[in-house]
Amino acid sequence: MIVRFLKILGVNALIFLGLLLLLEAAGQIVAKVRPSYDVLYMMPDKVVGWKPAPNIRFTWAGAEWYASDFSVDIKTNSHGFLDRARETAKPQSVTRIAVLGDSFIEAAQVPRHHTATQLLEQLLNAAPKRAARRSQKWEVLNFGVSNYGVGQYLLAWEEYASKFSPDYVAIFVAKYHMGRTIHKYSWGAFTATKNDRLWIRPTFRMENGFLVREPARDFEKFVRVQQDLLKSEFGGNISRRKPPRLLTLHYARLMWRELKPELKKLLGRADIKMSRGPEGEMIALNLKIIEDLGRSVSVAGGKLVVLDASQYFKDHEAVSRQLNEFCAKHGFGYVPVYQDLLKANANGIATRWNFDTHFNEAGNMILAAALYEWVAQNALAANFQ
Repeated sequence: MIVRFLKILGVNALIFLGLLLLLEAAGQIVAKVRPSYDVLYMMPDKVVGWKPAPNIRFTWAGAEWYASDFSVDIKTNSHGFLDRARETAKPQSVTRIAVLGDSFIEAAQVPRHHTATQLLEQLLNAAPKRAARRSQKWEVLNFGVSNYGVGQYLLAWEEYASKFSPDYVAIFVAKYHMGRTIHKYSWGAFTATKNDRLWIRPTFRMENGFLVREPARDFEKFVRVQQDLLKSEFGGNISRRKPPRLLTLHYARLMWRELKPELKKLLGRADIKMSRGPEGEMIALNLKIIEDLGRSVSVAGGKLVVLDASQYFKDHEAVSRQLNEFCAKHGFGYVPVYQDLLKANANGIATRWNFDTHFNEAGNMILAAALYEWVAQNALAANFQ
């Protein structure tokens, strides 16, 4: 009986092992045919923390071990943004919109002509014009940078976007962008930096009612780590194919990472995490930053517009209410883009990729259309009267 049981167990184990080997082989073939890449396209920047390097090319296929959703050829412009070539000086016949945000605005997950900023530019230039204004053109400049927070929007405006003299400045806002404003530390994503905890993001805090800027303490170390990575793991290039790995082991680790918190809850050992601070204080800090940004934009002759994406990212409706009331109080434009995005989802239209959480082409189009409607109601008619 025991011998028979062991034989059955052994046969099943061999079958299971064989299936794992087949899955591993299939995965390696997929990774070979649809490669993904590690890319060091961000360069350290003392003012904003980091930004894309100027005039570089690379392929972005997401964070997975293969190109699961997309594979996009990227080229940054001479100013170091994922946008087409732009002249700093604004021609007299051009009305400009600068859009500040994180990776959802940067939009490395779609070809450039499908990004929200380029789609908006196309919509505005296709809009009917009066005969006297047929030469008037619109430019929508993309200043989106991965992992930026609201505080970095202000810094990016002061250091980069303001030099292009935009007539409108739009910022993409949800509560997680506000959290980044005070979040100092980041862990390295690559083998050589996985144990490094660096303060590389310039942050902000309030002191006696005044906004205090905190430069990134570990900036010089960040520069050295980046240079060492380029020389060692990347062999002097900014991009490399993701190194081979045992994919079954990789997914086993991912599954364990997802299951571990639930198991701890079941065993009554859930981790207790301390809050970084009262949420109300965090929101108040970010509203103060947005107020200063709006004032600076106004002094420069422009108007600030807040693109509220909060409820799309499952924030409480109180966040949207605060943003709406705040914009009304200070005379800023307010666009509840979360409404159109959630409506599309409710109608069965996917706005994100299957594996990657960023906007797909439909999501970018919905964002562009929402901002276009605001411009049509508040600026387009006035411009062409």
